[in-house]
Amino acid sequence: MPRTASRARSGTTLAGIALAAMLLAALPVSAAPSDTVLPIPFAGLANGPTGLTNPPFSTYITVRTDPDEPGITRVRCGASPYCAVVVHWRNLSTGASGAADLWFGPSPPGVIQTGSGTVVAAVTAGGAPGYPGTPTTLLPGAGGWTVP
Repeated sequence: MPRTASRARSGTTLAGIALAAMLLAALPVSAAPSDTVLPIPFAGLANGPTGLTNPPFSTYITVRTDPDEPGITRVRCGASPYCAVVVHWRNLSTGASGAADLWFGPSPPGVIQTGSGTVVAAVTAGGAPGYPGTPTTLLPGAGGWTVP
């Protein structure tokens, strides 16, 4: 093989490698959302419409944070954003705090503007005061997570 053909082929290979490296470097990098299950589940009693108590129940609360939505936490009970609990939260990094009723839901339901930082929460029974179907807290749920 002549020497000039070898140089042309190696130059084309190097140009292709350089182009591939530039294309890969130019791709936007995005971290995936992360789910955190609060380690202490909420446990309570639900009252029926007659005011009679149903058997105790418990549920784990899951919080989701997304680097593409800084300062936002999405909360759900199992697979649903609606449940008869209130999430009492405090951002330890900023001092901000609040409560979100997941039954009647913040707007949109299950979305809390906690701000970025380390957030801790306690979960208690929620719902309409005086309504016969309002649940009772037996064990508050609790946990913490980091919000980008």
